[in-house]
Amino acid sequence: MEALLTVVLAHADTQVREQLTNILTSFGHKLHAVCETTSELLAACYPKPPQMIVTGIMLKDGHSIDTLLSISEIEPTPAVVVTDRDSLADAEQALKDHVMAYLVEPVTEEDIKPTIFLARQRFRQFEELRAENKDLRQALADRKVVERAKGILMASQNLSEDEAYRSLQKLAQSKRKRLVEVADAILTAAELDAV
Repeated sequence: MEALLTVVLAHADTQVREQLTNILTSFGHKLHAVCETTSELLAACYPKPPQMIVTGIMLKDGHSIDTLLSISEIEPTPAVVVTDRDSLADAEQALKDHVMAYLVEPVTEEDIKPTIFLARQRFRQFEELRAENKDLRQALADRKVVERAKGILMASQNLSEDEAYRSLQKLAQSKRKRLVEVADAILTAAELDAV
């Protein structure tokens, strides 16, 4: 069974909002807020966004995609855009930015359940890639620190690259610290000596 979500719903059309409210609550999802403007949507997602946003493209005071991007800067949040056929190109463009899925009006119960599931799956994949990217960037930054520390050891102690690396490893083991922490300490000490 799919997990029940806290949802913020936003749509300019009263009938569509009511229809989506009925569908979402019939599945057991909790509506945190029901909005008709981008400012209400933004306010409903501060300070912590919901687990899912379902929104129309055009709200009463403007375009929702920019608002979704603002919300994602606070915390990435899965979003489903509900659009009419005339705004389909906007929805497809939104998929390139932040939106995980879209629905074309009129929306039915049979449409929304698999779409929310798809949006959550795509969002999980996005989050996994984001975490992996962060880890890779950190590993690259750590490697640069270790390389610089090796260079300092090579120059100051007349060591080969392998010897400098082994020296860093031994020091890290003896201090029970990560290699990058020891390398960072060597860089800090070298900077202090240079002053």
